This record gives sequence, C-alpha cells and structure tokens, in this order.
Amino acid sequence: MSQPTHVRYSIVALATSVNLLCYADRTAIAVAAPVFQKELGFAPARLGLILGIFSLAYALGQTPWGAAADRFGARLIIAGSILCWSGFTTLTGLARTFGQMMGIRFTFGGLEAALSPSTAVAFTRWTPVTERNTAFGVFLSGGRLGAALTPPLAVYLMSHYGWREMFIILSLLGLPAALVWMFWFRDNPAAHEFVNGDEREMLAANAPAADTRERASWAALLSSARLWNLLGVSFTTTFLWQFYITWFPTYLIQKRGLTLREAGFYTGLPFMFGVAGAWLGGMGTDYLTRHIGVRRARWWVGCVGLVATSTLMLAGVLWQAPRAGALLMALAAFTADLYIGATWASAVEIGGTAAGAVAGLNNAVSNCAAFAMPVMMGLVLEFNGSWNTLLVAGILSTYLGAYLWTNVQARKYEARSR
Repeated sequence: MSQPTHVRYSIVALATSVNLLCYADRTAIAVAAPVFQKELGFAPARLGLILGIFSLAYALGQTPWGAAADRFGARLIIAGSILCWSGFTTLTGLARTFGQMMGIRFTFGGLEAALSPSTAVAFTRWTPVTERNTAFGVFLSGGRLGAALTPPLAVYLMSHYGWREMFIILSLLGLPAALVWMFWFRDNPAAHEFVNGDEREMLAANAPAADTRERASWAALLSSARLWNLLGVSFTTTFLWQFYITWFPTYLIQKRGLTLREAGFYTGLPFMFGVAGAWLGGMGTDYLTRHIGVRRARWWVGCVGLVATSTLMLAGVLWQAPRAGALLMALAAFTADLYIGATWASAVEIGGTAAGAVAGLNNAVSNCAAFAMPVMMGLVLEFNGSWNTLLVAGILSTYLGAYLWTNVQARKYEARSR
C-alpha cells in the first residue's frame, strides 16, 4: 500500500523561510533606531511614528490582500510582495528626512501585508486540519526567528559598514527568495509534480468545501460573536508584543543602561523564545486536539500562555537588576507565542471560503495595536518620560486577551471546530 508523499511539509518550510526574511527586513529598523534618531535629530514622538507607520499600512493591506489570495491564489502575490518589500528595505537605508522615512515605511508595510493572509490561503489547501495548528505555528516561528537573528546581525553590519548599508545588504536576499518560491510553490497541490495520489486525495479532503471564488457572506461573518472575540484577542495581545519589535532595544539602552551590543543580544531573546513557543504551542495544541478535542486544546494552551505572559512581563518590569529584568521580559514572549498557531487556525476556520480575507482582517486588527503601541510610547516618553505607563497598560490588555480567548473557544463552537 502506497504512502502519501510529504510535499506539504516542504511548502510549510518554504513559507516559514519567507517569513523569516520578512521579519528580518521589518525589524532591522528597531536596532538602527537609536543610531539614526541621533543622526537625523528625531524627537521621541517622531521616532514613534516612524516605528509605528509600518503597522498601520500593514493593517490596512491585510484584508484586501487576503481577498485577492482567496480569488487568485498565493503564488504570484507572495513572489511579487517579496521583490517589492526588498526594494523598500533598500530605500529605508537611503532616507534622509522624516517625510521620506514615513513614506517609505508606510509603503513597505502595505507590501509586506500580502504575505500572512496569502499564506493562510495556501495552508487551507496544503495542510490537513489535524496538522494546521502546527503548520501555522511553524510558519509564524519563522518570523520570530528572523526577528531573533536580525538584532546581532544588524549590530554587526552597522558597526562594520553603517546603518544605511545594513538595510541595503539585508535587501539582497529578496530576489533569490522570490525565485525559489515561484519555482516550488503551486496554488493547487494537484498541479505539483512531486505530490502523489495519496497526498493529493488527503489534501483535497481538507480543502475548502466550496469553490473559493464564491463569496462568503460578510454580513454573516461580521455578526459572529466568535469573530469579534478573536479580533479582540488579537488587538489586546499584540499591543504588548509589539513593544519587542519597536521600542525594546531603545528601552534597554535608555532605561536599563545596557550597551548597544548587550541590547542587541537581549533584543533577540524574545524572538528566539517565540520560535520555541510557536513550535511547542502548535504541536502541543495538535497533540491535545487528538486527546481532548479542538476546542479544549486551544482553550488551555491560549489561556495558560497569555496569563503567564502578563505575569512574566510584570515581573520583568518591576525587577531591579537590569539584565534579569530583561530576561524575564524576554521569557514572556515564549508563553505569548504558545497560542498563535491556534489563532490563525481559528481564523481560517471561522472564515471558511473567505479564509484569506478573515485571516487578513484578524491580522489587520492585530496591526492596529502594533501601530498604536509605538506611537503612544513615543508620545508618553516625550511628554512625561515614563516607560512603565504603556508597559503596564499592555500587561493588563493581555490579561483581558486571555478572557476573550475563552469566548473564542466557548463550548457552543465545539461542533464546528471538529
């Protein structure tokens, strides 16, 4: 008896690698921020806008790109996105004024917005339901790994070449990544020459039941309490998490008194812990699913992880020793990422034939928080100099996210989650 091939695993691995590159290009600016802030003379409020404007454009682009992927597939959209955002990584290194930096980072965010919702569409076709939490967890861990590797690499490139040259060097990986994606990925698994009949049948059985060109009813989707609770979770938890990707290096230098090299090391830790959290959370959720069901598995992983995140972050903020505090804050990223695979799996489940659009909407709301955090932090720092005000607000919002997650996984949704 023949066995299904495993091409689907290579698709997940390739998408994960693309996400690694995406986050490397995206997060390099946080490491460069203390340097170019001084060189270009940006006040904290202006720096906050520069760090946050990416996420605003990223949020605005999510649902349109997801709807486009639902209709046209992910292959061309993702390849084009890689090429375009790589070009804007180069342009970031060429910017000389506040207006230029804002325009470049806004466009950059809109272009990178295509990746996650398009990948969500790809995974509805390339992953069985029983493997989907793990697939999303692995994919999202690629972003965490990219963000983890970037700070020490960026510090090295900046110290040897300069912050402008650092952006240009990072952008060079875009062309080969786009070419590899085009060569290997197919929108329809049946069109892939290395997929055998058994894997093709297995994936077809898990594909969306209706033709993806049919439009799901947005009126029905937007009246779903489950969807609104999911959007609430994404906003409340991202508000705190975005601190890592924007202000954390500056916080460690200005508030905790670490050197640039030390800050580069500790800035990478949350994302390394996030890789482990995304992998363990995805695989753990799928393991628990086979024993206690989808709803309860997602419920336990999400609630335990988010409560632990808030508690660890609070301990880190209050801890007096700077390096021990930074380590506790970094550990909070591990527990925060335990549930992210389940979040995306829940989004495509709610979306059905509009999986890409709903996943995009969910990520859009998440990135509204990602825009709000750095901008508000810049304003607070400029007017009263308090780091802890927004950090405590983020801690409280994550506790709220844990409560909202219980509503997403309420018992009445158990039947449709199977």
